[in-house]
Amino acid sequence: MRLGLAVCMAIASGMLAACQPSLPATLEFVDQSPLQPKLGEITTLRFRAIDSRGQPQPGVRIVFETQAPVSGVEINPPESVTDVGTGIASTQVVAKGGRVSSVVVIARVEDLSVTSPAVTFAGSASNSRQFTFQCGSIAGNGSGGIHAIGAYDETRHLIAGVKVNCIAHVADRNGDGIAGAQVSFLTEAGTIGPSATSVTDVVGNAQVVYKTSLPMPDDVSPGTFSWTPLNDETHTGEYIAPLWMHPFTWQDDPITGYLAEPTLQEPRRPDPIRPGKENNPRDNLVSMIAVTTGEEAFDDLNNNGVRDAEEPYVDLTEPFVDNNDNGTWDPKERYVDANGNGKWDGKNGKYDPITLIWVQERIIWTGWPHDLDRGITSRNPKAVVRQLVPAPTGTPPRNIRNMLKFDAYVASFLLADPWFNSIARNGEADGCENGSVGPVEVTTFLKGQAFTYPAVTLMSYAVKDVRDPAANPPAPDYPRPIAYSVTAPCSFTASPEQGHVVVVNSPTVEGTIQ
Repeated sequence: MRLGLAVCMAIASGMLAACQPSLPATLEFVDQSPLQPKLGEITTLRFRAIDSRGQPQPGVRIVFETQAPVSGVEINPPESVTDVGTGIASTQVVAKGGRVSSVVVIARVEDLSVTSPAVTFAGSASNSRQFTFQCGSIAGNGSGGIHAIGAYDETRHLIAGVKVNCIAHVADRNGDGIAGAQVSFLTEAGTIGPSATSVTDVVGNAQVVYKTSLPMPDDVSPGTFSWTPLNDETHTGEYIAPLWMHPFTWQDDPITGYLAEPTLQEPRRPDPIRPGKENNPRDNLVSMIAVTTGEEAFDDLNNNGVRDAEEPYVDLTEPFVDNNDNGTWDPKERYVDANGNGKWDGKNGKYDPITLIWVQERIIWTGWPHDLDRGITSRNPKAVVRQLVPAPTGTPPRNIRNMLKFDAYVASFLLADPWFNSIARNGEADGCENGSVGPVEVTTFLKGQAFTYPAVTLMSYAVKDVRDPAANPPAPDYPRPIAYSVTAPCSFTASPEQGHVVVVNSPTVEGTIQ
């Protein structure tokens, strides 16, 4: 008679070997939990022993090993005995390195074995180098690229409630998005809603809505662009203006000096509507930040997944909103007191594996020109509109281009808002068209959404004889010369999110068709 397992367990150790259960007929992999473990997390693998009758077999000792050596991966325990009733034995696997690891575990009973699916460990703490914050999806969900919104009318009056979606993306040092991370937001002007915090989704994106409202952006003095901004214990090293503003082309008067050698001096002009006010592009450059918990970035030179003492790292200051764009905190600027000492602190001179990491985004509030902004007068020495083609001639100046039968040409002019910023252009159909008197038609030569915002925009449209030279029967003739004029309305969409459309008229171009 075969002794039961309970009896065998009671027998002296000298006879224990005789009571061991027979080898299982098969081994099978059961499951893994969690399915997508992060680096440093423990995942449990379960295997089952099946006897010759197809039933779970208890009391079987299973040994666990990796299919191939994997640095930083541990198996614990290395062996286990199957349970009564389920026939299941389990082991746990953890990847302690900072790099993505993949391992296959083999469960073995003498010559019988089964392998698990590949277990991949990826994902760790949020990393400052992988933390991005941008406004306006232009290349799919979570992308960014809307740099300007229309916030003022021609009298410099605020248009409240113009909105744009902004997205912070949180990822670890390997680029894997982190779900469930809490992100906080602060802004210089306007509001971020529906709350000041948001939680990342399954791909690591946290979306908020930004709206124009009080408070207004800080009025700042004109500055000078440098490719080597100050980067020390208290300065972040950020440029005075983002490169999408083309600060490397700056000069004092970008309309008059169009295509001249840059001086890097920020454009500026007296405001003809508001006496004593000087306008410059950064008056309406709004800074905002996203903040979360994570690690400072470092260069993993030996690829071991952890920062070693000699490896360079990015030392962060405490998060702050840089209202005046000088790269450091100034009194009255909002900040986050990461260490709770009641004051803003710069870089601490050491690598922080756990701290508050942050990233800055900047957008422009733009307006459109009043009639007082357009031409040079005693109260407006720097205009924001200038006709280029055809060039103005005569006294008073007129923009004249005479045409031949079936002729066509491209007219162009320079345009800026009252602060020497390009006007927000967020619609695919934005551009200049129509607006003609006489036998000509106007078509949009350049249209669509803007991606960068230099101090001025070159606006273009095509003018052509309305008759078709290929018409059959031939296009009718008319007494010549005949006069025409064009004042093309140019449309600008304030925001991709239900933004209003502004129309600015081009300078009038006139002439005759011979």
